[in-house]
Amino acid sequence: MNKKMRELLAKMEQKRLATKEFTDGDNKDLEKAASILDEIDELQKEFDVEKRLFEAEKSENEPNDKTVEDTQKADDTDVDGFAVIAKAATGKRMSEAEKALIVDGEDGENFLIPEDVKLAINELRRQYVSAKDLVTVTKTNTLTGSTNYEAGDVLGLAPLVDGNEIAFGDQPSFRQVKWAVEFFAKMIPVSNILRGAEKAGLMSYLNRWFVKNAIFTENEAIFAGLKAGKDVKAVTGWEALKKSINVDLDPALLIDAVVVTNQTGFAILDEEKDENGRPILQPNPANTTQKLFQGLPVRVFSDAQLANVETKAPIFYGSLKSGIEFIDYQTLQFATSEHYLFNKNQTAIRVIEGFDVIQTDKDAYIYGTFEATPAEVVPAG
Repeated sequence: MNKKMRELLAKMEQKRLATKEFTDGDNKDLEKAASILDEIDELQKEFDVEKRLFEAEKSENEPNDKTVEDTQKADDTDVDGFAVIAKAATGKRMSEAEKALIVDGEDGENFLIPEDVKLAINELRRQYVSAKDLVTVTKTNTLTGSTNYEAGDVLGLAPLVDGNEIAFGDQPSFRQVKWAVEFFAKMIPVSNILRGAEKAGLMSYLNRWFVKNAIFTENEAIFAGLKAGKDVKAVTGWEALKKSINVDLDPALLIDAVVVTNQTGFAILDEEKDENGRPILQPNPANTTQKLFQGLPVRVFSDAQLANVETKAPIFYGSLKSGIEFIDYQTLQFATSEHYLFNKNQTAIRVIEGFDVIQTDKDAYIYGTFEATPAEVVPAG
């Protein structure tokens, strides 16, 4: 019995009780009682129609020999996460193995993205320029936490004599950085998911609506973290950049150091030449799509993603992995609704990710503005 059938039964019961009031006692009103009975008859007809419709739908969804066999087969084989999401979106029957892939989230509304779908999303991410590759990424399943970092100069290890306590000596000082995961979501309008083509269809939607938007949001947060609390160093020309790398950065930081700029900054660097007229950027033998500056990989982001500072190009150089930690909530979630886009005859799939960006060692890198080496003025005459 569905909700509407229960409501109809309740109305009929109320009217039946009302009828008795007009057939008992001194205030009989048989005409009124007959009128109410006619209303009960109409409600009964409506109930009978609703019951037949309910039974028809129940019969259609009732497992037959073929559906039972298909379910058993699905339980015994590897389950396709894309097919599971498609079934969740369209309200189709799932096997127990398929249900196990999308365990309910904590709030009972969201489902977990199946592992094979998550892997496919990570593969899609490689098509875009992600700043996550430049910083330290830490996976977490908790929403809040803190991390301790050593403050000040590195003091080295304390000498140890067997049997004696470790000498505290000049104790290192630590600072605690707290973090709290924030969630970000994108609504994906799905017009149709064809049976047998769930992966191709869903990947197209995920790529178009979620992946590139997620990377844009992550990059934006990472760049904001890199800029936070930093004095901006004005760098003019490649020689000033080279000197700053050699003087302003601890040599130990150059092991995983990079140079990050936007299209404007890269164009300037790419045109800079040394005293012999040779380009100062060199091809990266380990990655032919990258260039090197003083042996450091140069990573380029769009001007739209990493905007110019007035008329100058932004530039980061040093160990960004030491400077920024990206706290990545490792569970991707999704939810579906057939009502949100009802007027467009579409199903909505909401995909959610969570992360936080914290600055760990702001002295591990330099944030500056970059402009070209001034043109040499040739004396007249």
